[in-house]
Amino acid sequence: VLFDQSHFIQQSVDEVRDAALVGGLLAILVLMLFLRDLRSTLIIATSIPISVVATFVAMYKLDITMNVMSLGGLTLGIGMLVDNSIVVLEAVYRRRRDGATLYRAAVDGTSEVAAAVTASTLTSVAVFVPIVFVEGIAGQLFRDQALTVTFSLLASLVVAITLIPMLSAAGSRLP
Repeated sequence: VLFDQSHFIQQSVDEVRDAALVGGLLAILVLMLFLRDLRSTLIIATSIPISVVATFVAMYKLDITMNVMSLGGLTLGIGMLVDNSIVVLEAVYRRRRDGATLYRAAVDGTSEVAAAVTASTLTSVAVFVPIVFVEGIAGQLFRDQALTVTFSLLASLVVAITLIPMLSAAGSRLP
C-alpha cells in the first residue's frame, strides 16, 4: 500500500456524525428552553430520530453511501427537522388552550396547518432537488447531500402530520 486515506476518511465521517449528534442534542435543549414543557419537548424530540431513520432507509434504497457529504446533508437537515413538528404542536396546543379535547385539538390543529407546513417543506425541497441533476464534478460532490436533505425534510413532514398529532392526543379518549 503506497498511500492510505482510510484513516482520514474515517475521521472525517466520525466528526460529521458527532456534529450531527451534538446538533440534535442542542436542538432539543433549545426546544426545552423555549417551550418550558418536558412533554412537548419530548414529543418534538421524537421527530429527530424517526426522521433520521427514515432518511437512512431512503439512502439505503437509492444506494447512497454514508460519506462526508451525505452526513453533512443529514446534519443540515437535523436543524430543519423539528420546524414542522413545532408548527403542528403549536397549533394543537392553541386548540387545546381554547378548550378542545386532546383528540379534537390534535385533529383540528393538524388540519389547520397541514397545508402551510407542506408548502413550507416543499419549497425547501425545491431548493435542493435541482442539485441532484447537476452534471460534472459539482453534481458528483453535492448529489448525496441534496438527496439526503430532501429525504430528511420529507420524512420530517410525514412525522409532523402523523406522529406528532398522535403523540399529542395520547391519553385522550376518542370523541
